[in-house]
Amino acid sequence: MFDVYIREAGARFGLGEQALTVAQMLLADMTSPDTGGLMGFLERFKSAGLGPVIQSWLGGGPSAQPISNSQLETVLGASGGLLSRLTGLLDAPRDNVTTAIGYLLPAFVGRLTPGGSLPSSLPPEVLSLAAAGRDLLTAPAAASAPVAAGQPGMLRWLPWVIVAAAALIGLAYCGKQEQATPSAPATPAVDAASTAAPAAGASAAAYAASPAAPSASPAAAAASGPEPGAAVEALTDAASRPALQVFFDSGKAEVHPDLAARAADLLAYVKANQGVQVVIAGFNDPTGDAAANAELSRQRAQAVQAALVAAGLAAERTVLEKPADTTATTSSLAAARRVDVTLRP
Repeated sequence: MFDVYIREAGARFGLGEQALTVAQMLLADMTSPDTGGLMGFLERFKSAGLGPVIQSWLGGGPSAQPISNSQLETVLGASGGLLSRLTGLLDAPRDNVTTAIGYLLPAFVGRLTPGGSLPSSLPPEVLSLAAAGRDLLTAPAAASAPVAAGQPGMLRWLPWVIVAAAALIGLAYCGKQEQATPSAPATPAVDAASTAAPAAGASAAAYAASPAAPSASPAAAAASGPEPGAAVEALTDAASRPALQVFFDSGKAEVHPDLAARAADLLAYVKANQGVQVVIAGFNDPTGDAAANAELSRQRAQAVQAALVAAGLAAERTVLEKPADTTATTSSLAAARRVDVTLRP
């Protein structure tokens, strides 16, 4: 649910795999029953005069306002608070940890408040992450950063430094441009019947402004495997209908193999509601050539369509719909590289 954000936070803010610890402890603080759960957590920000910022996060979306390090320090920076515990545990610069939280927090709140409402219960994945973070928050300070006898403190952190450096190098390489590489073009699996399905005709025409890329078989697409940035998140819309967001690595259109499992609720809903159409829209991040990016967004939408059909969805129930602007405006490049799958009555 949060994998793509955690990976990007680790790479962008020099935390590497320690970004997972930040996410775990942040979720533990956000959902702690001792402080009123998610509602109580958000009230702390509202009491600090940050109500409009919090309101912009609810339900997610491009309107989420950023939060500064100084604002986070006001709410979370007390002695013995979340920021102090994290920086003491991670042996990382406080500014880096605070900036990472400022990046993760709006995304987490958006994901936990589908339709802009507080959830009645939390997903199992969130509960698991929060439980791990709660163990870290309640651990004695001395146990938080053990140093083996005779081992210099800096050597203990050498693996983390190497991981963070490798992640930063990889991000710099992948982030140069958001477009398919000519020497290794993305050829997503496209079901032949889906492009000719009557129900998809009108919306497919919107994508037809640029020619479709040569199609590969579903087996070939699955064999190629997803890149590390790929992920699938199961969501609900404002009407409590299941929805999906399928994320892609930069310049790629391979669908993560988790899609079939994550789409189970959506497929079951469509099967039980015969009048519902599955609307599939592709997006790209703002880097690179605009024309190539629009084509890549189309390829991604077709790849998701083909994967859903392979999972049992009737092709005629799908609609490929090109957004007015395929370039997504979000706080994260990784979050912009996606396909939205929604239901239309």
